[in-house]
Amino acid sequence: MSVQLPPYRPIKHRSGLKVMGAAFHALLMRELQTRFGGYRLGYLWAPLEVLFQVLIFLVIFGVIIERALPGMGFPLFLVTGMVPFRMFQTIATRALGAVEGNKGLLMYRSIRHIDVIIARSVLELIIYFITSIILLVGLAFFDIYASLENLHIVLFCWITLFLFSFGIALMMMVIGYYGGEISKVITIIFTILYFASGIIYPIHVVPEPYFSYLLYNPFIHNIELIRHAFAPNYPAYHIDITYFLKWTVAVNFLGLLMYKAVEKDLIRSK
Repeated sequence: MSVQLPPYRPIKHRSGLKVMGAAFHALLMRELQTRFGGYRLGYLWAPLEVLFQVLIFLVIFGVIIERALPGMGFPLFLVTGMVPFRMFQTIATRALGAVEGNKGLLMYRSIRHIDVIIARSVLELIIYFITSIILLVGLAFFDIYASLENLHIVLFCWITLFLFSFGIALMMMVIGYYGGEISKVITIIFTILYFASGIIYPIHVVPEPYFSYLLYNPFIHNIELIRHAFAPNYPAYHIDITYFLKWTVAVNFLGLLMYKAVEKDLIRSK
C-alpha cells in the first residue's frame, strides 16, 4: 500500500523589511514587559513618577521660585523641564545594560545590538511624550495653560532631543559592556547634570560668570526653547539651538563610531 505524501508547499521567504519589522516588534514588546511588567500600576507609573517629583518641588520651592519666574507658572516650568530630561536620562542609563539584558534575543542573527538601542529609545520617546501630554492636560484643569501656537518648535525640540539621546545611548551601551564599575559613575554624572540643566530653577537667576558656564551645557538650550515655545513671555536669552544641533551631530557620530569599532566583539559575545 503506497503512502501519499502531502502536497509540496514552497517556503515563503520574508523580505528584509518584514524581518526587520518583526524583530523590532519583538524587541519593543520585550521592552514594554521589562519596563512595566513589575509594576501594578503598569503604564500609569511613568506619568505618576514625574507627577510625584513635580508635587515635591512645588511644596518645597513653589513660593520662592514662583516670584523669580516671569512669564510662566512654576508647575508648567517643572513639567516642561522634567519630562524631557527624564526621557533623555532613561534612554541613556537603560542602554548601559542593553547587551547583558537582551542576550536571549541577541542570539538571533536578524537582531543586532543597535536594534535593541533603537527599540528602547523609541519606547521611551513614546512613553514620555504621552506623559508630557497627560500632564499638560492635567495642568489645564487647574487653569495653568500652555501656549499651543508654537507646537512645531516643541516637536522639533523633542525630535532633536531624541536623536541626541540616541547618540548618548550608543556610547552608554559600549561603556556598559566594557566599563564595569564605570557604569556606577554614570548615575552620579546624570545627577550633576540634572542640577546643572535648570530643570528645577530658572537659569536667568544664576549670576555671572556662572550663567555663561551653564550655557556650555547643550541640554539647557533645548529645554529652554521648549519652555519659551509653551510660554512666549518666558525669557530665552542667549539660547542657541544651533549649538545643541552641533552637539547632536557630534554625539551621534561618536556613538556610531564607537559602536562600529566594537561591533565584532559584541557579535562574538552573543
